Amino acid sequence: MKVAAVKVNELNASAVGIEDFLSLTKPTITLLVVITAIPSLLLATAGIPNPLLSICVLLGLTLTSASAAAFNHLLEADVDIHMMRTKQRSIAAGRVSKKQALAFASLLGMGGLSLLYFGTQPLAAALALGGHLFYSLVYTKFLKTRTPQNIVIGGVAGAMGPLIGWAAVTNGLAWPAWMLFAIITLWTPPHFWALALKYKLDYAKAGIPMYPVVYGDEKTRKAIMLYTFTLFPPVLALFVFHQAGWFFLVMSLLATGKFSWDAVQVYRAHNNEQAMRLFHYSCLYVFWVFIALVIDWCVAMPK
Repeated sequence: MKVAAVKVNELNASAVGIEDFLSLTKPTITLLVVITAIPSLLLATAGIPNPLLSICVLLGLTLTSASAAAFNHLLEADVDIHMMRTKQRSIAAGRVSKKQALAFASLLGMGGLSLLYFGTQPLAAALALGGHLFYSLVYTKFLKTRTPQNIVIGGVAGAMGPLIGWAAVTNGLAWPAWMLFAIITLWTPPHFWALALKYKLDYAKAGIPMYPVVYGDEKTRKAIMLYTFTLFPPVLALFVFHQAGWFFLVMSLLATGKFSWDAVQVYRAHNNEQAMRLFHYSCLYVFWVFIALVIDWCVAMPK
C-alpha cells in the first residue's frame, strides 16, 4: 500500500496547482490562529497597536501556522491514504510530492519566524517555534498515534495565538493572555471529538486511538458535554477582572450557553445524529467569542 502511494506521488506531482499548496496550510485553522491573536495584541497595548508590529505579528503567525499545517500533512501522508476523510489530501493523493511539501513548509516557517523575531519580540518568535514543533512533531508523530488524550494535549499548539500576540507587544506574558489560551485549549476537545464521532471507524482503521475509538460513543458524548461547561470560567474571568466589558460578556455567554446546550442535547439523544451540527457550530464559536472581544475593545478603546 505504501509503495503504491509513493509511485502515485511521483507520477502526479508535476500536475500540482496553487490550490494544492494552499490546502496544505489548512486555511481555516490558520485563520483561527491569527484571529485569536488579535484580542491579545489589543489588550496588551496601552492604546492603538503599532501598525508595523501588528502586520509582523499577523503575517508572521499566518506563515508559521501554515508551515506547521503543511508539516502535519507531510508527516501524516502515509496515514492519510488509509482514511476516507483524508485520502484526497494533496500529498496523500500524489498531487504534491513530499520534497515539494518539505520545501514549501520550510520556507513558510523560516519566513514567519523571521518576521516575528525581527519585527516583534524574541519571546513571540520562541513561542511560535515551540507551538510549531509541538504540533508538527510531538502531536503528529507521538500523541496522535499513542493516546486517546491526543487532542486534549495537542490542543495546546492551536492555542498559542493569544500568547504570541501578547508576547509580541510586551516580550512577556500576563494572565489575560492565559485566559484566552485556556478558552481555545478547552474548546478543542469537544470541537474535535464531535467530528471524531462521525469518523470513528476511519480512525480505527488507520490505527489512531481517538477518544471514541477507545472509550466508545456514549463516554465521548459525555466528555464533550462536560468540556463545554469548562469554557464558562475563563470567559467570565475576562469580564470580572476588567479585561472586557458588557458587550463581550453578553455575546460570549450567549455563544458558550448555546455550545453547552447543544452538547447536552447530543448527550441526551444517546446517538450521534446531532454531533456534526455541534461540530459545525463549534467552528463558529471561537470566531464569535474572539471577534466579540475585539468589538468590545473597540467600543471601550483608549482615547
